[in-house]
Amino acid sequence: MNIRRYVADDMREALTSIRADLGEDAVMLSSRKLTNGVEVIAAVDYDGSLFGDVKAVAGDRAADEASARELGEYEQAARRVAAAQPAAAPQPAPPPAPPAPAFETALDETAETTVAHEIKDLRRLLETQLASLAWNDLNRQAPVRARLLRELAKLGVDTALAAELADGVPPESAYQEAMRLVVRRFGERLPLAAWDVADEGGVFAIVGPTGVGKTTSIAKIAARFVLRHSVDQLGLVSTDTYRVGARHQLSNFARILRAPMHVAENAADLRRVLDGFAHKKLVLIDTAGMSQRDVRLANQFTTLKVEGHSVRTILALSAGADRGCLAEALKVFDAARPEALIVTKLDEAATLGGVLSLAIGSGLPVAYLSDGQRVPEDLHRAAPKRFWLLHNALKLSASSGAAPDENELAARFGHMELAANA
Repeated sequence: MNIRRYVADDMREALTSIRADLGEDAVMLSSRKLTNGVEVIAAVDYDGSLFGDVKAVAGDRAADEASARELGEYEQAARRVAAAQPAAAPQPAPPPAPPAPAFETALDETAETTVAHEIKDLRRLLETQLASLAWNDLNRQAPVRARLLRELAKLGVDTALAAELADGVPPESAYQEAMRLVVRRFGERLPLAAWDVADEGGVFAIVGPTGVGKTTSIAKIAARFVLRHSVDQLGLVSTDTYRVGARHQLSNFARILRAPMHVAENAADLRRVLDGFAHKKLVLIDTAGMSQRDVRLANQFTTLKVEGHSVRTILALSAGADRGCLAEALKVFDAARPEALIVTKLDEAATLGGVLSLAIGSGLPVAYLSDGQRVPEDLHRAAPKRFWLLHNALKLSASSGAAPDENELAARFGHMELAANA
């Protein structure tokens, strides 16, 4: 602000001087009478918020009442002069700062994700290298243990179980002695059912994934029962209403055996059928073949819960399936509360360690072994076949000739060695 003081003979002369010096936009801030004229304070680029401060400073000069009235008159005149002038164009407000572009935020998030992935990749790479080093050290420092783990992996034995079996071998043992000890302990750990369905009697439902041979297994068990007992004491039921021709397969077996066979589409039907079979010594129920990922399995399990009847379930699993499929099937069909296992398709399997490891890990006893399509010759009780089963597992491993990849062995057992030595 430009502030000036003017002294003139009268107010007219003072105003003329102000307009000449400061222009038409000048504003008179204060005035007072002197002995020889008037004193006027004027300014240009006036800021009204400062006026109060100026008045406060000059308040002692406007003490008398006459000067105050004159000051008010001249101020009003100044405001009228200022109002007559054209208003200055208002200055536009500065535009608000634009928000950060969305793509910059997306780029930041993408960068963070990329860095996180790279860190994970580096960690996996480091873990892989450390596992490889641990596996190589094991081969140098404990060659017998490393060879045992390699052979158990070739058998298809679960990683944790293989390490547990190898841990029980004395470090000074020769390989042949150590291998015999491991195989014997593996066989001893295998749970086998001491009872036989054909002699036990009761109501049994065979459950399991599609294509594992449930219907054929029922036909074999039924034939064993008929050879030992009377066909009049046998009843067959099919709850498989999903597969085309499924009930016809069981119906053909029933016709050959001359055994009664009924179809139950729901729990109410099954209850009526079981009520009619109450006098039978053995009733076998063939369930629908479904994938372990089929959402309809829950309905299948509900059907088997029949009021007034105790339906015992047996899970059928194929020896030819890989460990992942077997573990997933066991987890899903555990809802049916199976009491035992039927291991089918031994004649089609490349290894037996996977399904046998599953039986050991779950504690489910193996009731039957099936190694062909002949009825009933190719169905065997598992309890008397313990060493036959282990012999077949070793023979399959030897005949395959496919040695496990060293990188896979390092990935499977190297991490366990690292954890054990941590």
